[in-house]
Amino acid sequence: MNKKMGFLFVTTNELSALMGLPYIQQSTYLLGIRPYMDRETFLVGVKRKISYQQLAEALYIEPHQGFQQSGSPSRQQLRRIIYALERAGLIKIESIGMNLIVKCLLADTDISVQNKPDTNPTQQPDTNPNIKK
Repeated sequence: MNKKMGFLFVTTNELSALMGLPYIQQSTYLLGIRPYMDRETFLVGVKRKISYQQLAEALYIEPHQGFQQSGSPSRQQLRRIIYALERAGLIKIESIGMNLIVKCLLADTDISVQNKPDTNPTQQPDTNPNIKK
């Protein structure tokens, strides 16, 4: 059975860390890194290799009339973006030699916690005391 899912879960912790970052950093994380994360190890670049070239292609912006920015970020820009994502606490760089490897620090794929029944539900006050039970 193939466990591959066709959608991407992003945690509220990840979204909070992405808030306020430049769009290019947000896009790098959401389009170039996070979709390729191994859900067991939280690593990107081990099972499926990633490269600065792949990131540049994922972040390519087609030329549009009225917009000045188009094209792909340079390798040096991508390196600065990766370091900025590490400073923001989203990733940890674990590259070995020429292989780009990062660990997604705020990704939590344990969805079973969200689906667990509340074992200690909070008591709701009776909002309509006039109705007899």
